[in-house]
Amino acid sequence: MDRAIRNPALRFMVHGHVVLALGAALHVWWIGEHWFGQGLWIRTAAAFFGTIACYGYNRLMRSRDAAVKEVAFFAWYRQHARIMWAVVGTSAAIAVALIASELPILIERLWIVIVPALLYVTPLRTKTGQAIGLRQVPGLKSLLVAWVWAAGTVMLAAHYANSLAWILVSVLLGFYWSIAIAFDLRDTMVDGRGLRTMPQLLGIRASKAFAGLLLLPLAMLILFQFLWTAPGDRSAHVLLPLFALIACAALVFSASPDRRGLHWLLLDGCIALIPLLAILGSLC
Repeated sequence: MDRAIRNPALRFMVHGHVVLALGAALHVWWIGEHWFGQGLWIRTAAAFFGTIACYGYNRLMRSRDAAVKEVAFFAWYRQHARIMWAVVGTSAAIAVALIASELPILIERLWIVIVPALLYVTPLRTKTGQAIGLRQVPGLKSLLVAWVWAAGTVMLAAHYANSLAWILVSVLLGFYWSIAIAFDLRDTMVDGRGLRTMPQLLGIRASKAFAGLLLLPLAMLILFQFLWTAPGDRSAHVLLPLFALIACAALVFSASPDRRGLHWLLLDGCIALIPLLAILGSLC
C-alpha cells in the first residue's frame, strides 16, 4: 500500500482532477463564446476553481468509506486530508469571489447543480461505514455525475437559461454520461451491487455500446454547426472536435477494470480536448 501511494503515476492520477477542472473551464468558455456570443473569463475561472473544490470535497468524503479503505487512490486522500481540505476551501472561496457580483442570479440558475453535487456523497455514514448520499441511489451514480457536468457548464456559461441552453444541456448530458459509464466499468471491483450501475445491469459489452450511442448527439451538433454555416464562411477546422470525439469513443470502447491510470487520465483529458479543438478551429 505505501509503495503504491508513493508511486508518481498514482499521484499524477490523484491530482488528475486538475485536468477535469481545465475541461470544465474550457467548456464554459466554448459554450459562452460559440453558442451565446461571448465567453466570460470570470465564469471560466470560477468553473476551474469550482470543479477543484467539488471533486476534492467528494473524494475526501469517499476516502472515509470503509468499502475503499484499501484502495491506494483514496488512501492518498486520507493521508493528505489536511492539505486537501485547504485546497477545497481555498478553491471554493475563489470561485465564489469571482462570481460575487452575479451570485444571486447564478445561484438561482445553478441550484439544480449545486444541491445534487453537495448531496452526491455526504459526511453521514451507515453503521457499516458506508457513505450516505445520492451516489447510493440505485442507477443514479453515473447519470447524476453527467447531469452536474452538463447543466453546470452550460448554465454557468449561458447568458440566459433559454431553449438553446437546455438543448446544449441535453446534448452534453449524453457526452458526459458516456464517460461516466466508462468509469463505472473501472469501478466494477469496488462498486456494491446495490448501486445498479450500467455495467452491473447490462454487462460490459452492452454498456459500451450504449455509451457509444450517447456520443452521437454531440457529433451531430458539431456537424450541424458546420452545415448551418454559410457555404462561403465554412471552414473544415470547425470539425476538429470530431477527432477528439473519436478518440473519446476509442477510449470508452477499450475501457475495462484492468486498465491503468493513464487510460482514465486520457479519457478525462477528452473533456478538455473537445472545446480546446473547437476554440482552435475557430481561430484558423
